[in-house]
Amino acid sequence: MIKADSMSVRPLPDADTYGEDLRGNLQRVLSLAPAHCAGCADYHIRTVAHRATGEPFGIDSDRPQIVAMVAGIAAKLIKMRTGPVDVVIAGSADTGILATVAHAISTTSPQALARCRFTVLDLCPTPLMLCGHYAGEHNLDFSCSTADLTALAADFPADLLVLHSVFRFIDSERQPDVLARLCSWIKPGGAMVFSNRIKTSTAEETAADIAHRRQRNERVSAMSAQGDLSFDGDREAVIAGLERSLTTDESRRGEFRDAGQLRRLLEKAPLTLTTFDEIAMPIGGDGRPAFDRKRVLALLERT
Repeated sequence: MIKADSMSVRPLPDADTYGEDLRGNLQRVLSLAPAHCAGCADYHIRTVAHRATGEPFGIDSDRPQIVAMVAGIAAKLIKMRTGPVDVVIAGSADTGILATVAHAISTTSPQALARCRFTVLDLCPTPLMLCGHYAGEHNLDFSCSTADLTALAADFPADLLVLHSVFRFIDSERQPDVLARLCSWIKPGGAMVFSNRIKTSTAEETAADIAHRRQRNERVSAMSAQGDLSFDGDREAVIAGLERSLTTDESRRGEFRDAGQLRRLLEKAPLTLTTFDEIAMPIGGDGRPAFDRKRVLALLERT
């Protein structure tokens, strides 16, 4: 079991934690993922374990920028709408995106969160259960649904739709149709926040990625050996799963190889592309292979 930390659950507006209990998430995912993941347990455990070390990972690549963008949109929507504001998150590895969006909204006014309804969608039940626990801790109006974005049976109307690192899991040839369907959910005056990495096919970036993940795995292993992280069950099995997941991100079906490729996709969407920011983030280093990764944070609006 993860060692209890009386300060592990912070207030949602806390600018350091965003209200997340990262070590508690690790305890939960070690129980949930083996029972509920269909082939993605290693991925979800790795995501949560890496973040539990306190090292930047995943959502941390553009979290401050997303907070600023979402806060501005939310303030406008809350002022514009008389009823609830529907916030939909499509795709979520853990609690990171929900926490980021909820934190951003909380910064706009004391009453802002109470005006919002949150829905999280994912193909796997594991992150939905993690998000449900987070929502319960912070009294969010929350619902969730297992959903394949490439074969949706229902619509989820949204004032704000957030997609973070989702489209790399969708075959490139299917991306335009999936994007059009998601855009159709956006209500008049609403917006889509779209964040995705740019993943070149160079050997240099692959080497830096694997080195980056291996360093995080070593950090988890070291913290476990020191007693800072302790696992129920088989520690060796957890570490082995982290090692298995080292190369899983190297063969995603919908990677964008340059920013222009992503811009062309978004410009063809049935929404207005109003922001397209490229963010640079170094990966690797400290004597290991390094690479300057690009990420795009875009805003599409229905005017």
